[in-house]
Amino acid sequence: MPPDWVSFPVPMCGIAGILCPTNTASPLLAKLDDELVRLAASLGHRGPDAHGTERIGNAGLVHTRLSIIDLSPTGAQPMWAPSRSHAIAYNGEVYNFPTLRTELEAEGEAFAGTSDTEVVLRTLLARGEAGLSKLDGMFALALLDGRGEELLLARDRAGQKPLYVARVAGGGWAFASEVTPLLRVPGVDLRIDPQALSHLLTFGFVPAPFSLRRGIRQLEPGTFLRLRAGAEPVEGRFAPEPGPQAPRIEGDVPELADQLEGVLSQCVREHLVSDVPVGVLLSGGVDSSTIAALAARHVGRVKTFAVVHRDPEYDERDAARAVADHIGSEHHEIELDEARLSEADLDTVVDHHGDPFADSSSLNVMRLSREMRQHVTVALSGDGGDEIFAGYPRFALLRLIEPFGMLPGPALRLGRAAFGSVSGLRGRQVARTFHAGLLSRGQRMVAFTSLFWPEEQARILRPEHLPANANGELDAFLHRRGSDLEPDVVGAAHWMEQRLILPDDMLTKVDRMSMVSALEVRPPLLAGPVLDFASRLPLAAKHRGRTGKLVLRTLAKRLVPPWVIDRPKKGFALPLEEHGGEVFRDAFRFAVESGESPLRDIFEPKALAELAVSLQIDGEGRDPEDSPYRRVHRRWLIALLARTLVRQGSVAA
Repeated sequence: MPPDWVSFPVPMCGIAGILCPTNTASPLLAKLDDELVRLAASLGHRGPDAHGTERIGNAGLVHTRLSIIDLSPTGAQPMWAPSRSHAIAYNGEVYNFPTLRTELEAEGEAFAGTSDTEVVLRTLLARGEAGLSKLDGMFALALLDGRGEELLLARDRAGQKPLYVARVAGGGWAFASEVTPLLRVPGVDLRIDPQALSHLLTFGFVPAPFSLRRGIRQLEPGTFLRLRAGAEPVEGRFAPEPGPQAPRIEGDVPELADQLEGVLSQCVREHLVSDVPVGVLLSGGVDSSTIAALAARHVGRVKTFAVVHRDPEYDERDAARAVADHIGSEHHEIELDEARLSEADLDTVVDHHGDPFADSSSLNVMRLSREMRQHVTVALSGDGGDEIFAGYPRFALLRLIEPFGMLPGPALRLGRAAFGSVSGLRGRQVARTFHAGLLSRGQRMVAFTSLFWPEEQARILRPEHLPANANGELDAFLHRRGSDLEPDVVGAAHWMEQRLILPDDMLTKVDRMSMVSALEVRPPLLAGPVLDFASRLPLAAKHRGRTGKLVLRTLAKRLVPPWVIDRPKKGFALPLEEHGGEVFRDAFRFAVESGESPLRDIFEPKALAELAVSLQIDGEGRDPEDSPYRRVHRRWLIALLARTLVRQGSVAA
């Protein structure tokens, strides 16, 4: 049991700050106080309950606060150390802070309050950068020395909380929880980064460490950055990247499920600590059902929330109801598919993602968070289950197409051409399989969700917006993300999902779109002990044949009706074409047809004209890379890119 004083008084919020150039004539230094106030205002949605700014020499910290338990002065931020040697601005939850506090008290530390912020601050002061590895939770933090000369930034192991850093002309730095506030900091290079643009067109999002703007970068998960004005940054890693760990956990699947139950149950219990209403996002799938059942074990009648659709292709209400009835939860159903996309919602997605983000389920997260915030302030989710326990159906498809990579190129091109001439879905699918054989191993791993390959980018982008070697850079990037970590293609793809899709897609949309409504989302499956456990599982305990998440499925069937767990997987998606309606169509037409479109400075004019036609074909296309899903999301990405540049002010060259 945790001590009676345990609380999380300063949880989800926004942080920002500036380290001015050493030049005393710097225009940024002259307006530093005003800039700190502006940064606080720009992050108000992430922390509507309070805000604080602290100027320290030629630097400053900003914190906006969403209170879950109290607003006592002992938990206010930015928070100073008793000696005033350092101040911290911190966004997140560290779930093991009672243990860390006990350790520090045994060493003679005395605490003024009960917040995890104070424990994080004291841990860093006592342990230095090594203290970061002791923090189990989701966080982004900034530690500034008392002279305002040195700044330590860090981001949690899984990448649940974001942190962006901008170089300022003259040797200064700025940082923030989101991209948009940094766009107005004087002296930041806002030209478009060709490599970031290429990754955006490939994945539909901009992965860390990139941002669309050259002068702004993201911290990667599990890393820190030490900054001084006028000096090059010092980067380091404090947490292991996802990858095969030794020694492996031994045991059959039921035995491993026993172990997982103990680890996960304790993590769910820690994630439930709060003095405000807590709910559970319940889709009726394996991950959320397991979390909801374990939450009910600890608190009894938990509140559960399910999204329902009129379209049966997306609707999971029966499964969610079955789980809710089984665990005795107070169940709420939220229907999201009545309203079409509005101009205001489109701008919300654009402004709060900052960089264009084409995963359309972001719209669902935004609307769901808005509705849930009327009932609860904290929500537990099943995020991360597919990534850390190898649950995606595409893994089985990846194993099927892997042998095609060993066929000679001429044979693959012949097969692609032959089946590409066959009408209907089956011909296109077979042609795409032959096409996948022509891709590198890493590119095959992302082939199911890619939007524009480098070869396509070379045809549609102006030369000044093309990286020197887009195809080679993509392969090198995928290698760094784990495409070659294991000889087995599914094993390697499983690690790459955790290094790429999880932090840069899944967790990005959850953070940005939940924080718009000041809803705190906590995913127990991404707690440190669960990540450690999952990393040591052999692949055979996670994925076998066409079935993924074997250990987690086994546990789930003990907790909820088995038929719920055995259903085919449904993603948290929505019919983008129908939901987008006229707002989506108008945004796309503006992007490719308007003389005022900022894409005219980035895309070849002929390419825009061709895209306007080719991406609006009805039904199945003949190109092996073509499909209704891919076509609509390419249109969505192009519309978002243009809208983003208009909203931010286009700086193309």
